[in-house]
Amino acid sequence: MTIINPNSAVPMYKQILKIIENRIADGTYKSGDKIPPEIELMEEFNVSRITIRAALKDLIDDEVLFRVQGKGTFVAQPKEQYRANDQIGFTRSCYLDGKIPSTKLLSIKKVLPTKKQLSFFGGVESDPIIETIRLRYVNDIPTLIETNHYPISMSFLFHENLEQSLFELMNNKYNIHIASSIRTLEICYATKEESKLLMINENSPLILFKDMHRDKNGNALWLSKQVYCTDHLKFYL
Repeated sequence: MTIINPNSAVPMYKQILKIIENRIADGTYKSGDKIPPEIELMEEFNVSRITIRAALKDLIDDEVLFRVQGKGTFVAQPKEQYRANDQIGFTRSCYLDGKIPSTKLLSIKKVLPTKKQLSFFGGVESDPIIETIRLRYVNDIPTLIETNHYPISMSFLFHENLEQSLFELMNNKYNIHIASSIRTLEICYATKEESKLLMINENSPLILFKDMHRDKNGNALWLSKQVYCTDHLKFYL
């Protein structure tokens, strides 16, 4: 039995909460582990169910623990934070937040535009555009899949290292700057291919951002679609 001091100025549920936090910190309970059920915690600390539930509620509210209906309470995986407003680019956002970004180019090719893409870029249906697909990592964890489309005038991309910051490449080497962007947010579900790349279960919920970037003259620069895995990530505005 673990001793809890009922006469302390610190409420008993807060004492239990701190003990559980310490067990997570020292590795007794690891990310993904199921913690003991309420009845076992009641016996260990010699307290009521109400006291245990109060401690667990605080830890769940703080995203230290999470509950799965019918299965129990588990230790949550800490989530990295990422800026929802991405006008400075993924790479710079990561560095500003103290995270290490990296990128793997999956493909680059010419494709024929869809009707919406054609409406954005202009031209005719037979004019190809450029498509790149990149897997982006945060602290070595695969976090998002980015699919971009560019006008054929950006064919220089075929000769560039696209495993670096696209924003820095465009700004510093080609003097191409984003002046305005429209971003939309949706929820989608991981396809079989996406689940393999992000190392998650198929049909897991993903956050989908779509961006339309233009220069100061209103010219179309590129379209971006990014699907984010939320298992290790949360956004702030």
